[in-house]
Amino acid sequence: MASQSRERGSMLPLVAGALALVLALSLAVSSATSLVIERHRLVALAESAALHAADSFDPARLRPGSDGLVVPLDSSRVRAATAEFLVSLPPTSHRGLRMVRADSPDGRHARVTLQSTWHAPLLSEWLPASMPIQATAQARSIIR
Repeated sequence: MASQSRERGSMLPLVAGALALVLALSLAVSSATSLVIERHRLVALAESAALHAADSFDPARLRPGSDGLVVPLDSSRVRAATAEFLVSLPPTSHRGLRMVRADSPDGRHARVTLQSTWHAPLLSEWLPASMPIQATAQARSIIR
């Protein structure tokens, strides 16, 4: 007959600790995933706004260039086209969405920087409840 073990205890503290660790890890992963998705959405929105702004050129100012027609852009038209694009969005698309910058740095590209606020899907004392995120995109119109 084998000797009986003299160690006695409960598995409950071990299981509770493991569950707490799994819960904390799940919370962190869901928040990180939410942040990445919101950042990708903001980048896509900035790219769309930059494309819209790149098409805001004055057709009377087109001139021939070495690789097709040169499409001149000015910052005021880029800013106005970006503001027009953002106003056309549904109001619930992004929280705290604002245009940080919209300009044409070289007269040929439209550059748009947008800022939004990410909010955590689940609140925790270890993770931030919200965080500002920013995305910059650049676009150029080419006519051949």
